[in-house]
Amino acid sequence: MKTVGHRRTADDTADLEPVEALRRAWVLQQQADLLNPYPRPRGFVFKAKTRAEYERWRRSQANPRLW
Repeated sequence: MKTVGHRRTADDTADLEPVEALRRAWVLQQQADLLNPYPRPRGFVFKAKTRAEYERWRRSQANPRLW
């Protein structure tokens, strides 16, 4: 088995400042968004009268980020 680098442990990030952790999380999210084929949806509210109507709407959505 080929191993490159090493796995991070909790000790690797124990002395991390909160600002640095937030910056790393933001960078990681940006990289994940580049790989995601679905665009991030704008905020909206979908009001269904019944659970069945909601399920029908949800199944018709191609973008899994909507639900």
